Amino acid sequence: MAGERERGGVAAIGVAVFLAGAVLLGLEIVASRVLAPYFGNSLFVWGALIGVVLTGLSVGYWLGGTVADRRPTPYLLIGAIAVSAVLVLLVPLVDERVLEVVVEWDPGPRLNPLVATIALFGPASVILGSVSPIAVKLVARSLERVGRTAGRLFAISTAGSIAGTFATSFWLVPELGTDQVLAVGALALLVAAACVAISERLLAPTVVLAAGAAATVAIVVALAPETGGTLEGAAAQNWSPLYRQREAQTPSELDPATLSGEGFTVREAKETRYHRLVVADDEDSRYLRFDSSFQSGMYLERPFATRFEYTDYLDLGIAYNPDAERILFVGLGGGSAPKRIWRDFPRTQLQVVELDPDVVDAAYRWFHLPRDDRRGVDVEDGRRWLVRNDARWDVIVLDAFYSDSIPFHLSTREFLELARERLEPGGVIVTNLIGAVTGSQSRLVRSVARTYRAVFPTVTLHPVNIGGDDDPANIRNVILVATEAPLPTKQFLQERWRALRTEHPLAPDLRKPIADRWDRDLPLADVPLLTDDYAPTDALLLLFG
Repeated sequence: MAGERERGGVAAIGVAVFLAGAVLLGLEIVASRVLAPYFGNSLFVWGALIGVVLTGLSVGYWLGGTVADRRPTPYLLIGAIAVSAVLVLLVPLVDERVLEVVVEWDPGPRLNPLVATIALFGPASVILGSVSPIAVKLVARSLERVGRTAGRLFAISTAGSIAGTFATSFWLVPELGTDQVLAVGALALLVAAACVAISERLLAPTVVLAAGAAATVAIVVALAPETGGTLEGAAAQNWSPLYRQREAQTPSELDPATLSGEGFTVREAKETRYHRLVVADDEDSRYLRFDSSFQSGMYLERPFATRFEYTDYLDLGIAYNPDAERILFVGLGGGSAPKRIWRDFPRTQLQVVELDPDVVDAAYRWFHLPRDDRRGVDVEDGRRWLVRNDARWDVIVLDAFYSDSIPFHLSTREFLELARERLEPGGVIVTNLIGAVTGSQSRLVRSVARTYRAVFPTVTLHPVNIGGDDDPANIRNVILVATEAPLPTKQFLQERWRALRTEHPLAPDLRKPIADRWDRDLPLADVPLLTDDYAPTDALLLLFG
């Protein structure tokens, strides 16, 4: 019986090590969601997360081994796992206060995410790192077997980390809120500690851990996000904001490996903090590409002419607010829309906020972005910029799609409440989305629309119908317009824009964009309301190839 009980104890310790490894890597992934609303999703953020977790592991390995040599008892392992559970569960309770303190202190763009990561996730990383060496000390029965035991337990821990990475990325984050995922991680650790306590027949710790697990289950349920429906998985292929328009207008693909061979001249190619940036020319046009997706285009001989139709639709903010003079763009790309409005409406004052400084350099160097006192460019995360700047705007244009994802923290209810505070009375937000209006590929567009309607009384969609394709179930650019003002009729909007073009004859013709406005019902009950805690934009984004 004693040998059987010993084998059971070893198995329980293996389960505990596996779950500790799973929670640690899951914590690292979820941490990016916690930090993004404050610091974006930059290279600095991910560098801070990876560096802090690895440092925590290193310190934890040393600390766990040292303490285990002095007091090698099951209570030590149970205590380490239980303490790490408490530290993980504390994150959603203190994260906002910690992050606000860091923001107010503002030690710099590199140190901001590093300090926040150390404060929120450093302690849990250290304690979780101590689990494996403690387990090795408890399981190893002789010096002759210590190497084999250590190798086996560290392999189990790594396998747990792999499982935790996949589970968190592919299932937990898309299905649960950020706070819920953290609570689930804490619950898994309490279960792991309880397994060890039960195998060692330690009654008091078992009772305490069971009570803690029950309380954590209640917390998981209480933190359930408002989803409005079950989220289904998305196909894993690439999309591009300009995919459909470029396919209709340019015959060949821009494969990074074959750009030159396909008749394109590569003007610039470099790795930035956020993506691989490529500027390439064909016979009449220049393109800006991030990773595997197009972002902007420009006719070489006519730098202000419309190359991709969706950029004209961003003028809808002025159509809905004809007195607009102060316009904020979040996202620059090649600068097609900002430079066009700068030219067409001379009375406007424009401000652009772009996350990537290399994109700003490319826009100036390759896409004729004008340098003028009427248009400023700041390099910063758009949400962070709005927090730091309390100026008010007549129109805010969000055009921040990149590569094969979208910055989730620019799509949540909390962000929209902030943006609404930065609008003048009668102000308008214009957002460039990618997706469909109806059908199985419409979940992202409808989810974003539901979130906007939770903040703005007037929300409408303008699908970008090109090449005779007006099927609302097909993927395309969709321009969302949100305002506090009543929704004007299409006829009134057409007459207003006609009058504006009389005064500003270079402005684009918006008759078709206005006529194509989606005035039919948009079902929203089966899609989630996006919040900082729950914004599964990567899963909602129905990708295509």
